[in-house]
Amino acid sequence: MSAHDRAAAACRHSLHALATIGDQLTDEQWAVPTDCPGWTVGDVYAHVVSLEQWMADGGEAPQGPPQQLIDSGVDRWRGTARTEVLAALHTLRQVRERQLTAELRSADAPGWWVWANTAVPFAVQLSARAFDLWVHEQDVRRALRHPGNLGTAGAQVARDLVRQALPRIVVKKAGAAPGAAMRITTLGELPQDFTVYVDEHGRAAVVPADAHRSTAHATLSWEAYALLASGRSTRERQQVLLTGDAALAERVLDQLNIAP
Repeated sequence: MSAHDRAAAACRHSLHALATIGDQLTDEQWAVPTDCPGWTVGDVYAHVVSLEQWMADGGEAPQGPPQQLIDSGVDRWRGTARTEVLAALHTLRQVRERQLTAELRSADAPGWWVWANTAVPFAVQLSARAFDLWVHEQDVRRALRHPGNLGTAGAQVARDLVRQALPRIVVKKAGAAPGAAMRITTLGELPQDFTVYVDEHGRAAVVPADAHRSTAHATLSWEAYALLASGRSTRERQQVLLTGDAALAERVLDQLNIAP
């Protein structure tokens, strides 16, 4: 399955999950705060509806800063009846399903990645959308104490996006020196074991866990890793086993967030 197909499947799955959960909510649950700063469960749904509408309309470059697009979408729906927001989500699910199934746009066609405010291949935009939907699905699940879907297609897209970002995080943000080998092991729904190695030229790459002797090693649950990578938690709130260069490992974990 191509990256484009996996991202499309992830979008479908998270949209279905959010719609299913939403149909069971009460007005009291709609107003529950989430881990997304300043947003209630209802605000998360408002965000999902507004950005899915944006995608359905072609995902063109926003007129203004990307955050303005996000905030205005939430503001537009905030205060709207829960049933009306959910009705819009169900309608958009049908539209988006047709778009994703028919692949109306080539995976290589230019899209607009709202996070980076730059033109990228549509497949990249779709992966970012899958990540966002899965993260917000998890926001809702945690707020309602309704855990699940930690190992779905959306979770796999999130895992891959974080792994792609790690070489830059390790070198540029955590300041790892040449020869550093940062090993990361996650346990649970999406187990991983790999190393980010920095060569003599200061270039980092993800390699098999045993390709180099680790100079730092962090072991944590997949959920804790995902929370850090989506900016929904901090290192102090998560249980992590560290060995080797603990200072480097702490810096990497502190800089793991790839969400906007």
